[in-house]
Amino acid sequence: MKLYRILQIALLLTSPIFTNRASSQELPQDPAILKGQLKNGFTYIIRKNTVPKKKLTVYLVIKAGSVLENDNQRGLAHFMEHMSFNGTKHFPANSLVEFLQKAGVRFGADLNAYTSFDETVYQLPIAADDVTLVDQALQVIRDWAQDATLDQAELDKERGVVLEEERMRSGIQSRMSERLMPIIYNRSKYASRLPIGVDSVLKNFDRETILSFYRDWYRPDLEGIIVVGDIDPKGIEQKVKALFDDLKVPAVPKLRPDFQIQLNGARQYAVITDKEMQGSSLQVIYKFPHRKLRTNADYLEYLKRNLFNLVLANRLQSVYQNNAAFYLGAGASVQPILSNVDAFTITVSTKNGLLKPGFQALWREMTKIRDNGFTDVELETAKTFYLSRVQAQADEVDKAPSGQLAGEYTRLFLQGEASPGVLKEAELTTAYLPTISPNHLKQLMKRYLAMPDRDVIASGPESAKDKLPIEAALAGWLDEADASSAPTGIANSGQFDVERKPLIEAISSPGKIVSSKEIKAFDGHELVLSNGLRIIVKPTTFQNNEIAFSAFSPGGTSVTKDADFRSASLAAAIVSQSGIGSFGSETLRLKLTGKIAGVSPFINERFAGLYGATNISDLETALQLTYLYFTSPRKDTTIFQSEIGRLTASLQNKIDVPDNQFADTVNAVLTNNSYRRKPISLDEVKEIDLDKILKFYREQFSDASNFTFVFVGNVNLETAKPLFEKYLGALPTSNSHYNWHDLNIRIPSGKLTKTVKAGDEVKATVSMVISGDYLFSIEENLKLEGIKQMLEIHLIERLREKESGVYSPKVNLDLSKYLKQYAFSISFTCAPSNVDKLIDATWQEIKSIKDLGPTADDLKKFQSEQSSAIESSLETNRFWLSYLTNQYQNQEDITAVQRQRELLKSFNSEVYRDAAQRYLTDRNYIRLVKLPKDR
Repeated sequence: MKLYRILQIALLLTSPIFTNRASSQELPQDPAILKGQLKNGFTYIIRKNTVPKKKLTVYLVIKAGSVLENDNQRGLAHFMEHMSFNGTKHFPANSLVEFLQKAGVRFGADLNAYTSFDETVYQLPIAADDVTLVDQALQVIRDWAQDATLDQAELDKERGVVLEEERMRSGIQSRMSERLMPIIYNRSKYASRLPIGVDSVLKNFDRETILSFYRDWYRPDLEGIIVVGDIDPKGIEQKVKALFDDLKVPAVPKLRPDFQIQLNGARQYAVITDKEMQGSSLQVIYKFPHRKLRTNADYLEYLKRNLFNLVLANRLQSVYQNNAAFYLGAGASVQPILSNVDAFTITVSTKNGLLKPGFQALWREMTKIRDNGFTDVELETAKTFYLSRVQAQADEVDKAPSGQLAGEYTRLFLQGEASPGVLKEAELTTAYLPTISPNHLKQLMKRYLAMPDRDVIASGPESAKDKLPIEAALAGWLDEADASSAPTGIANSGQFDVERKPLIEAISSPGKIVSSKEIKAFDGHELVLSNGLRIIVKPTTFQNNEIAFSAFSPGGTSVTKDADFRSASLAAAIVSQSGIGSFGSETLRLKLTGKIAGVSPFINERFAGLYGATNISDLETALQLTYLYFTSPRKDTTIFQSEIGRLTASLQNKIDVPDNQFADTVNAVLTNNSYRRKPISLDEVKEIDLDKILKFYREQFSDASNFTFVFVGNVNLETAKPLFEKYLGALPTSNSHYNWHDLNIRIPSGKLTKTVKAGDEVKATVSMVISGDYLFSIEENLKLEGIKQMLEIHLIERLREKESGVYSPKVNLDLSKYLKQYAFSISFTCAPSNVDKLIDATWQEIKSIKDLGPTADDLKKFQSEQSSAIESSLETNRFWLSYLTNQYQNQEDITAVQRQRELLKSFNSEVYRDAAQRYLTDRNYIRLVKLPKDR
């Protein structure tokens, strides 16, 4: 539906008669959804969607999670999720994962699942154009629903894997969660049901205990299948009916309790410290019942809340920037906690010792809004922004990816909330936004701050414990801040001046297109402007109204001296936060309200440039921003001092936590202790200079003839050419022709072992780096990628499935054309006692690949996964922007992706074996291990 049609309907909706009558009407279901329920209570939600083409996303959603566990089952809802991949009626042992990998499904990336408090969700993407494969995928879902085998041998193997997952997640976050949950969840059952469970259960439960959970809660009246993709919905419906109709409900089914966080007016205070916490923070959490989205009136309240969050975020951005003396972070918003409870949460992070003034400054802003509300300008700005985003979604209604829709329908099934569809939401938004006034949002703030259920939580490092407030002091802080509240100083003035003022007050003479050629290799075009700037354009129809672009020029921080490096490294960040031309950051935000036009400069080690995102109608605005980022970076000493203040504070608050110590060690070892890779110090922060920043930035963007732009998306070339000439053709040239410098930062050769002992967690972290020299090419890159992926498959099968010693081993590959170096990084966490055994097992798997080459199954998995990933990527703007940018940056063949597809089919096991023998050697091997400090 076109936008004018949405607006036309909105005129009808906003009439007083309609608005009053519609408020109690139930929201309709999106007519594109086919929804039904079998006699056994099993629910299905099906929708045809062609993004991506020839693909299908299937979810099994179960209204059963960790909150349903008995005390002797803690962790078994999550364990059951694991066991679904370790043997079902039609896919014994590990054959399910094997089968799906051969079908091009990547375990972990595509094939996945999660367990939460109230639900378990299995996710399976599959090719839709293979009827046999679709039938098998539905059989997988059917098996998960009620036919997991829970074989004793598989249970015993998976026990170690789940314990390793728990070990991997252990640390400050898990410790803080355990202490916060009883408070936030009001000591309900949720507070003692983290899905990962407890060791005492995980190590000792028997098969009957997990089987009891499975039989009680994996049943059709609590289950639903979601199928979204390039399929015939009616045909899928018939398959679902035939396959799932025989699912059995127990003769005497257990009542599925509706556990909730009880709201009883409790006022709770807590002070929590941890030796690894960085900085001090304070949270005030107001809890209240969640309002489900079912009627038009609910939707109006939903819009009010979204606008409230948006206006509040804009207000606090100003507060945050103007209180750099003590803020490290500040925010407030309304968000759900669990299905029956939402919360208005106010959070502030400060330098140690400044928690009180930092919090009180933020609290005063809250009370200003409570007493005075927001201004008309603030609300209208937010409305314009919000409506532009809703309209953008409506423009892309037929381009939403299937995974996104499946996620929305998961919430529909679990929470019973409406799913009216994007077009209906656009109609309602357009209709109801004009009815929302500043007073509505003021009343929301009054209501939130008056909620009787309130938690106040102060947290910080153990070293600052004496500076954190006790309960009585926390209450006093709130009272003091209330008493000192002053009227808001924000006014409506200046808005219309901003609206009238042009982004660019004066522009240089436009350039001309001096050459133009078609590039058939990717259905694109190359333009060269009279100032030497080159433009690559690939028009696409993957989206309806999206244009993405990049620009780059050789240079970057590599051209600076070490003495200027720290200033140079902050240049793009400081400039992007300071506004451009005559617009400060706040006025620029107001000027761009309602526009889909974002441009962000970057400067990395070898390149300077920018990234942009816009649509058809706002392309000119995006090009104006681009022109200004080249020609008119803005000097804002307030922004600069604010950011330097926060950087200083973060370093002053920094605590050497074990993971950071290990990361710093890895970084130092792999870069030969290069100065350019070292963390910044407090002394170096003092040397950062704003004038140096701006000088360096201007130099990097001074020569348009050295820049290449890449545009991908809904670009009408004939419409765009005059704009390119006007704004990009007017960019200055200096004939400086910067190029990046080789800083000679390379992974050291030879063998090296380094062990870091830090922390108390009984956890080891292992990083194995195998590196060497190579010549960058399509052929060698594909061989290395194949080795990487097949090695990871081997390590999952060996270290996880056979040894039960790790949860998620990872193999990363870094390839550098310019350094002429490759590096495999193998990493995992494990028990400290297993480090040597698992490293030895890793080398055994490497030897197997080198001696025997990948198996036929390994090769098929890699080829299928790569082919599937490439085919999906080729239909996205994101891929083409990244691909073309990289190919032109590296001066590589633009037909590489087509060549890669050909090579993928032709390379056999022997090719990868020969490559493994050349690349997987121990000549250059670095072993890095973190152990607890007492080991």
